[in-house]
Amino acid sequence: MAPFVLFSHSALKPSPLSGKATQIRDLLTRDPICLEIVHYLSRNSEAADTARGIAEWWIKRNLASTQDALLKLQEFGVVQSYAVQDSTFVYSYTKNPILRASIARQLRGILAPQSTRER
Repeated sequence: MAPFVLFSHSALKPSPLSGKATQIRDLLTRDPICLEIVHYLSRNSEAADTARGIAEWWIKRNLASTQDALLKLQEFGVVQSYAVQDSTFVYSYTKNPILRASIARQLRGILAPQSTRER
């Protein structure tokens, strides 16, 4: 009798993005500032600004909580930062098209129930 060999099939393996997507969804669900930043970026995908600019112009929040949210989003790859001067960074939306598509689906799931409740 021939030995039984189990071959690994990549389609059966969980995508590394699926765990990350769950973590991002959890973050967006529990942190309204992260949600506001990502919602803004999903509608203005080429936008980039400093934490101060994001706080004052995009989401009308205080700087400290905006910086905290940006660090969380950066940790998950949702935003990228670029040093522009000493300790000044500019933040922008991820360029990863797969991550952007995943975030768009998550936003629809998070924001749709909210708009239904507001009616």
